[in-house]
Amino acid sequence: FVGNRMYFPYAAEAVFCVEEGAQINQIDKACKFKHGMAIGPFEVGDLAGNDIGYLVRKSVGLTRDETTNQIGPNREPHLRYTEMPDLLVTKFGRVGQKALKGWYDYDKSIGKGRKPLPSPEVLSFIDTYRKNSGIHTTKSFKPTEIIERVFAPLVNEGFKILEENIARQPGDIDIIFLYGYGWPAWRGGPMFWADNEIGLPKLLQLLETLYSQYPGSDYFRPSQLLQLCVARNIKVQDFYAEKELLALKSKL
Repeated sequence: FVGNRMYFPYAAEAVFCVEEGAQINQIDKACKFKHGMAIGPFEVGDLAGNDIGYLVRKSVGLTRDETTNQIGPNREPHLRYTEMPDLLVTKFGRVGQKALKGWYDYDKSIGKGRKPLPSPEVLSFIDTYRKNSGIHTTKSFKPTEIIERVFAPLVNEGFKILEENIARQPGDIDIIFLYGYGWPAWRGGPMFWADNEIGLPKLLQLLETLYSQYPGSDYFRPSQLLQLCVARNIKVQDFYAEKELLALKSKL
């Protein structure tokens, strides 16, 4: 699915930000109150079920075997991967709202069990995980940096989907996110946001910087379509409008 494919790098990068020093509720708040999403990525994980993502990663051979402790056969050495979400499920059973514990705690007497509450167990787990991973110095994140880190790869994946002709035009992607993923209506959708708020040259520069810092995350590798639009100094929506016009003229 278009939406799920684009959502994956968004959710994955949110966890990497936590690994580096950001707080869970800090990321959710930035996505909600700074950007306007209906709920943040960790709240989404708890609502959908963190075990779902774990079972998907397990099915494609990425997770560590719980019995042998061997790394999954398809987790290549160069792949940037964090086991934090896996351990959340396998070690702590924190699958989400249905268990009253996920990235957050939940209490049936508070908000009918839907209100996310800070979890001391998760905070302790994250601190231990960082230390065990050799992350002894953490960084602080500003809301704008969080927005760039999680949404740049989401939009980049949208460009790649257009390249592959999985979606017909940018507006189709925007509709999917407006109606299915809680994207704020006033931002027009992720592709509209890229065109009209962040700007394609800035997006490309940001992705190039992030890809040089994190080459193990292919979702930061700039899309060829994005590079073409920047080289032509054209918005992706205008690129597709021009493409449709040429196709219409060829039929006349």
